[in-house]
Amino acid sequence: MKSVFVLMAFLFVTSCSGVSMITPERKVADNVDTSKLYHQDFLQKINAAKEKVRQGKNDLALKDVAAIKEEKLSNAEKATKRNLTGVINFSQKRYEAAAKSFEEASALAKDDPALDAQIYLNLGSAYYKMNQNEKALNTLSQANYKNLQDTEAKKFHQLYALLSQQLGKKEQSLSALIRSLEDKKSISELTTDPRYGQVEEQFKKLSSSERVRLLEEFDQDKNLSVAYLAYKEAETAFREGDQDKVKDFSEWIEKRYGSNTEIMGLVASLGARNQNNTAKIDLRYIGVALPLSGDLKGLGERALAGIDVALEEMSQDPNKKYRLEIKDTKGNPANGAFAVKDLIETNNVAAVIGGLTTAEATKEYLEAKKYGVVFISLSKVLLPKEEKNHLLIEIPGSIESQVNTLFSERMLAKIGKRPAIMYPKTDIGEAYANEFWRQSKKYNLDVTGLISFDPNQTDYRDPVKNILGIKFNREREEELAIVNDIAHLESKKSIKRVQNLQPQIDFDWVFVPALPREVVQLLPNYNYFDAFNLNYVGVPSWRSELMVNEGYRYGNVYFMDEPISGTETPFTQKFFQKFKKQPNIVETIAYDSLRILFDVIEADSSYQTRQDLDLALIKKENLKSESGSWKLSDDIWMKDMSTFRIKREGIEAVVN
Repeated sequence: MKSVFVLMAFLFVTSCSGVSMITPERKVADNVDTSKLYHQDFLQKINAAKEKVRQGKNDLALKDVAAIKEEKLSNAEKATKRNLTGVINFSQKRYEAAAKSFEEASALAKDDPALDAQIYLNLGSAYYKMNQNEKALNTLSQANYKNLQDTEAKKFHQLYALLSQQLGKKEQSLSALIRSLEDKKSISELTTDPRYGQVEEQFKKLSSSERVRLLEEFDQDKNLSVAYLAYKEAETAFREGDQDKVKDFSEWIEKRYGSNTEIMGLVASLGARNQNNTAKIDLRYIGVALPLSGDLKGLGERALAGIDVALEEMSQDPNKKYRLEIKDTKGNPANGAFAVKDLIETNNVAAVIGGLTTAEATKEYLEAKKYGVVFISLSKVLLPKEEKNHLLIEIPGSIESQVNTLFSERMLAKIGKRPAIMYPKTDIGEAYANEFWRQSKKYNLDVTGLISFDPNQTDYRDPVKNILGIKFNREREEELAIVNDIAHLESKKSIKRVQNLQPQIDFDWVFVPALPREVVQLLPNYNYFDAFNLNYVGVPSWRSELMVNEGYRYGNVYFMDEPISGTETPFTQKFFQKFKKQPNIVETIAYDSLRILFDVIEADSSYQTRQDLDLALIKKENLKSESGSWKLSDDIWMKDMSTFRIKREGIEAVVN
C-alpha cells in the first residue's frame, strides 16, 4: 500500500508553481488578508528560483534562495523561503535537510494559514520518508487541512490514512480515506476509485454502532462516499426486514443530500421496495409487455411463442398455475413504460417481462424500478451500472457482462493491457464507452485511445487517423518534415506512398462496439495507414455472415458472445413440435425469461410478497437457463460470456 502514496514525492509541483502557495484557493482562510505579508521584489526572487527548479537547476535555485537577505522580510516571507528550500531538498531525496527547513518554517508561518497548513503537510511527508511514522502523524494532526488546496488536501488525507493504518488507528485511517474521496461527483467515479474499495472493506468490519458513529462524524460534510455508505446501510436493513431502520437511514440521507439526484434516485427506489412490497400477492401472476401491433408485431409474436412453450412446461403441475397479463406496447417506449405501470398498479403482477428493443427496455425498466418490481429484459438496458440492481435481469448479455469478460484476466493476458476504443456516436455506443471507461479505471488500466465516429458516414479515415496519431501533423511537425524529405526523394523513383507519417500504435487492442456493416468499412482503414495485424474486439452482432466472410482479413478479430450449443435441447424439441420450426434467438430468450422467474418463485413455497421475491434474488448465487447462466456481482446480474475469434476457416472459441 505504501506505493499508493509515492505521489508525496511530487508535492513540490504544487508548492513551486507560480504563487499558488501564497494565495491558494482558500477555504477557512478565506477571510485572511495575506497581501501585506509579501513584497513584490520578494515574490519575484522566489518565482525566479521556482523557474530554475522547473528547469532542473535545483542547486542554482538553492543558492538563489539562500542569497535572499532576511533583514526586512516578514515572518511569512521567511517561512516561504525556508519552505521552498525544504521542497527543493525533498525533491532531491535529502529528507533530513528538508525536514530541518520545514521545522524552521513552521515556527514562522502562523500569519498565513494556508502556508502554515502546507508546511505541516510537507514536514509530515518528510518524516514519513524518514520512517518516523508516529512523528509524521502527530505533525499532520497539527495542520488544518481545510486551509489546503483541494489537490494538497487529498494528499494530506491519503498520507494521514496510511500512517493511521500503519499505527493501528483504524477509525482514524478510515475517516481520512473517506475525506480523500470528497472530490468525487458521481457514484461511478466514486466506486471505480480503488480507495473506495478500501473504505467499504474497512467500513464493513466496524460494528453497527461504530458505523453509525462514523457516518455522524461527517454530518456537516457533503461527501458522496458518506451518502453512498449510508445508502448501503439502508439496503442492508431492507434485506434484514428492518423497515424502521430503512426509513431512518433514508431520512438521514435526504436531509443532507436531498439535492443529489443520483443518491436520491437510489433512496427513492429503495423506499418503493420497502413500502409497497409487503402485501401478499399472487407470485404466479406475471406481466408481459411486448409490441403486438405496428412494425415490431412480428418480433413480439415470436417472443410470445417462446413464452408460450415455457408456460406449458410450468403448468404441468396443477398446483402451480401461472397466469399472464399481456399488454401491447405498439413498439413505442412511452407506451411500454405506461404498460408496465398499468401491469403493476392495476393488475398487481409479481414481475414483468418486456424490453424487446433497447429503447423499450430502458424506459420499461425505469418504470418497474420505481415500484421495486422484478423486470426481465429481452434486450440490453442502456443505463449506467449504478442505476441497475438485482431486480433487473437482462437475458441477452448485458453491456456490463460483455465488458467484464473483455477485462477478465485471461482475456487481458491474451491481448494485452493497453486498451483503446472506437465507438459509434449512438446511445448504445456511448453506453459501451462509459462501461469500458469505468472498467478500465477499476482495473487501473491506461486507456490510450477513446475515439467516437459517426455511424452514418461512409469515410472512416479521420477517426482511424486520430487513434493512430497521424491526424494532427502539428504535434509531429519535426518528424513530418523528415518524412516529407524522404518522400520527395522517393517520388523521383516513381514510388508512391500511402501516407507520410507512420502510425503510432500505443495500444494492444481496440474495442469496436459497432455493427458489422460499420466494422467492415472501418477496419480496412487501419491497413490503409500501415497498421497491420492489430487486435480488434467486438460485440455479439459480429457473429454474422458478413464478419465471417470479411473479418479475418483485417487482423486478429475477436468478439464476445454467449456460448451457443449446436445440440438439440428439450426446449428446441418442444418448440418444433408446437410450431413446426426451429426457435431463433428471440424465441429462446423469451422462453428463458419465464423459466428463470419460475425457478426463483418455486425455490421456496413460503414466498408470498414482492419483497420475498426481491430477497430471493439477492440470496441466489446464480441463475441458469437455455441461453446461459448469470451470477450476481455487486448487485447486478452478470451473464457468463465467451470470446471467439474470426478466422479464415470460420469462428473459433478462444476463451470460455
